[in-house]
Amino acid sequence: MRGAVMSALSPSSSAGGLDPAFVRRSLVVTAWVSLTMFVEGFELQMVGYAAPAMIDTMHVSKAQFGAVFGAGNFGFLLGAVLLSVLGDRLGRRRMILTGVFFFSLCTIAGAFGSTVLMLSVLRFLAGIGLGGAIPNAIALTAEYAPEGRRASRITFLYVTYVLGGAGAGLLASWLIPQFGWPAIFTVGGWGGLVCGVLLYFYIPESPSFLALREGGGAGASRAASMAAKVPFIALFQDRRLAMTLLLWLSYVAALIANQFITSWLPTLIVGTGTSLAFAARMGSLYYIGGAVGNLIIGWLADRFGLKMVAIGFLIAAPVMALMGFGLSAPALLAAATLTIGVVMIGSLNGINAAGGMLYPTAMRSTGVGWMSGVGRLGSIAGPVLGGILISLNIPTSSLFLMLTAPVLLAALAMALVMRVAPEA
Repeated sequence: MRGAVMSALSPSSSAGGLDPAFVRRSLVVTAWVSLTMFVEGFELQMVGYAAPAMIDTMHVSKAQFGAVFGAGNFGFLLGAVLLSVLGDRLGRRRMILTGVFFFSLCTIAGAFGSTVLMLSVLRFLAGIGLGGAIPNAIALTAEYAPEGRRASRITFLYVTYVLGGAGAGLLASWLIPQFGWPAIFTVGGWGGLVCGVLLYFYIPESPSFLALREGGGAGASRAASMAAKVPFIALFQDRRLAMTLLLWLSYVAALIANQFITSWLPTLIVGTGTSLAFAARMGSLYYIGGAVGNLIIGWLADRFGLKMVAIGFLIAAPVMALMGFGLSAPALLAAATLTIGVVMIGSLNGINAAGGMLYPTAMRSTGVGWMSGVGRLGSIAGPVLGGILISLNIPTSSLFLMLTAPVLLAALAMALVMRVAPEA
């Protein structure tokens, strides 16, 4: 492997030689982008917490209300692939602000939604803003991160993302019984607008993007020229075809497994005769492990290279198989759930870090955005596939054993990424 690639694939040099002012500025940028991710996590998860009250108020079935979730996911997919391209043309800052203001306004409007159709349209539009802001947030963070700390900075963003989702649950448990489900939309939307105003005054543009736009760097001219003409096609040029497809494959496979767990684990636990309260605690434990895993995998990837992402998936597979035999054993289940949360969610977001590290500035937002958008297919397939398999009355132990297949596929794909990635 060529030495120039090793800065992304292997441990990077220390940031100790950097200008202290730049290091401080990079921390400030990470903090503001983390606030954005907190709001995004809040916005994406709040509908799930409000759904029972919304279904009851609108007198619709769960199946009918599913259109609201589906519309949001489809909007996210479009936003991720479309606005990410604009981020490489118009700048990360501009598209982050556009996404935040747009999804916030759509969320406020959602508080006045009275039908499934109206809410579906508004969640579709909000999803476009949400999907467009995240790839640009990752790109901006990567371009401000000191060398050797990119992976940990990007995975830290997902710690705040998880906290935002948890915050939505806590606030919803108090707001909705007191004021009804529109209250969580109102608070989420206005909170997003306040975040957008703060970002407008305090978040800077990426220096790498500005330098590229002003014609700096002869070595980057080919990538910049191609990305400026056809951003999507540039992902497959200069020997990036295999890398891009493998990143997509790993992300889809990992999301299939992750969404299966988050969607069906509580149901499977309750099916063993365990209380719903215990099942809910196991779901929370999975996310707690994920928050810790984001920090651990990010730090390990910076220190030992992106191979740690593949290793994380390899650890997750046997533990996941073990979980299938321990659903009725509380201590074993808790240990397995926490462990899988650490390595599964940590490695999943490690793929996001890989995209932010491996694509050059000229196409970084596009690369991360398309990876995120294509990954939504895994988010959709995981719960659907799980529902089909569960309906076939397949033994739980066999279900979790089957679930190791996409996890091992994600590990293999990430291992191959390290072998085929060209110079960034």
